Amino acid sequence: MRVPDLLPLIPLPNAQNLTTLIDNRRVQTLENYEISLLETYIQSAQVEQSYSDLVLTNMLRGKKVMHLLEQEKFNYLPGNTMVVPPNLKMRIDFPEASDENPTQCVALAIDRLQIIDTVNYLNEHYPKTEDEKWTFSFNQHYFYNDEEVTALLYKLVRIGFGDSRNKDILADFTVKELLLRIMQVQSLHEKEHNVAVLATSNRFAHILHYIKENIAEKISVDDLSEKVYMSKPNFYRAFKHEFGLSPIDYIIKERMRLAKKCLKNPALSITEICFKAGFSNLNYFTRMFRQLEGITPTDYRVLCLAR
Repeated sequence: MRVPDLLPLIPLPNAQNLTTLIDNRRVQTLENYEISLLETYIQSAQVEQSYSDLVLTNMLRGKKVMHLLEQEKFNYLPGNTMVVPPNLKMRIDFPEASDENPTQCVALAIDRLQIIDTVNYLNEHYPKTEDEKWTFSFNQHYFYNDEEVTALLYKLVRIGFGDSRNKDILADFTVKELLLRIMQVQSLHEKEHNVAVLATSNRFAHILHYIKENIAEKISVDDLSEKVYMSKPNFYRAFKHEFGLSPIDYIIKERMRLAKKCLKNPALSITEICFKAGFSNLNYFTRMFRQLEGITPTDYRVLCLAR
């Protein structure tokens, strides 16, 4: 999913203000947080980086290739977010960086106690269920695009580098919202990753498993709510409370994920992919794909096959 069109690019610094061409750092220190913008202007490889505090990072422009611990390397692209634990050793490649195409990344440093306080507040005032609590995973180093997380980090950049007298208050409320959204995304990823194991014991994992197994079929919220013995309104609210998106949005997200995977196979026609991904109308599929990805399915295929 692309970075929302409504989010403008964060301006780059003037050339005379650069202190380095690799991870040039601009910093704003608030009462409880530190916000940094890091920009790189030349191709580089195996650049080592780590943070002394827990840091949330989000790519704003350009491309990095990340090497973390024993994990397989992965591309870090605009809209992607990482939770970086203290002292995690990272090696980073900047394969496309240049004056015309720099990388730009925002890094938000948060004290661990601030996160714990937010989690405790949510569990006290807005609990999930009697059996499950809000938790923040400090070990999920990377997860895919989430427009709300990206928008909140953009907002924090504007607050931190702005001149409001209330920037500490605004940042505090925004960070709490950001942590809530990240916990929802982490919960979704955890249940997706362990869906086969949890499907028999966790109601939401069971629903995620059912959606994935029946993605090409017609799936209604009524059917899903019946499968977990909940009323439709209660199921809808509980699902969104757990994951931060509605059941319909999740179904569309999964259909788009499958469609993008199928578009990399030149043997499948666009029409075949449309129905294989559960869309019943080719025009709707094309319109939805353009809305979420910014390009048509045909153009997406061309880009994939050209790589």
